[in-house]
Amino acid sequence: MTLKDIITAIFVVFLWSTSLLVQKFAVNHISIYILGVLRLLSAAPLLLIYRQPPHQLWRYLVAGFFWNILNFLFIGFGFKSGVGAGIASFLIQTNVFFGVFFCYLFLRENVHILEIAGMFIAFYGVYLLTQNGSHILQGSTMIGIISILFSAVCWGIGFMLLKKMKIGATMADTVWLSVVSAPSLFALLLMLEGPQKTMFEFSHLNPLSLACALYVGFASTICASYLWLNLAHRVSSSQQAPFMLLLPIFTCVFSAVFMQEMLTLSQLFAGVIILIGVFVTRCTPLLKRFKMDTLLIKLKVTTHD
Repeated sequence: MTLKDIITAIFVVFLWSTSLLVQKFAVNHISIYILGVLRLLSAAPLLLIYRQPPHQLWRYLVAGFFWNILNFLFIGFGFKSGVGAGIASFLIQTNVFFGVFFCYLFLRENVHILEIAGMFIAFYGVYLLTQNGSHILQGSTMIGIISILFSAVCWGIGFMLLKKMKIGATMADTVWLSVVSAPSLFALLLMLEGPQKTMFEFSHLNPLSLACALYVGFASTICASYLWLNLAHRVSSSQQAPFMLLLPIFTCVFSAVFMQEMLTLSQLFAGVIILIGVFVTRCTPLLKRFKMDTLLIKLKVTTHD
């Protein structure tokens, strides 16, 4: 990964963390499912620019079912069950393992031992964060926790399918992936909450709810998804996925700034552990480059001799 790729990955996690906080805030003003439909439809105006889908529509439908629909649906179940944005950001980190696992299982991507070690170190930091907020876990229902974990599984499957189908390299892919997924999510919404309640909620949307939906749609669905999927076509999942482990750090910082939640020493320590894990994961290309440079030096010395 180049420096530009690293900055891009960190910026994407920043966008996802702010979107997570906005989603949790919006739950008090709008149905999480309505929010999901609106965030997908926020990409619809871009169809005026990207009129032709780069791939067959069924590909977007299959990949989007896991990446956009089930992923967001299970997160919605988690929020409705009382799981907060902070603890959700911890549980979502399991998508790192599911993403790497499914790409290894179906795409045969190589995984270096240092990358595995780095992810385990970083995940231990996430574990420390959850222990620091153990009272939140006890207050959450088991259904909510399982729902967030299922969302991580769906994220991993969707990520693998997008890489396998080579979807996401362009903004057109992101736009069509969102728009094609919207009708399916709306159909599930009608099944879960009923047509009458759904129409009532749509007809009583307020400006604050629309603002939240537009931000999540622009920041997460359009910008973050495009940058993340575009990056996925340039680097392996084991190199890219560990940056998701920075999500709890951003979430804790934003919670402290905007929600007056004070950071404890244990949270700061856990954050450092996560950063160390990401650094260890990044040692793999540095080690390969060092070996290559050493080999070149030896060849030059041999040539001179």
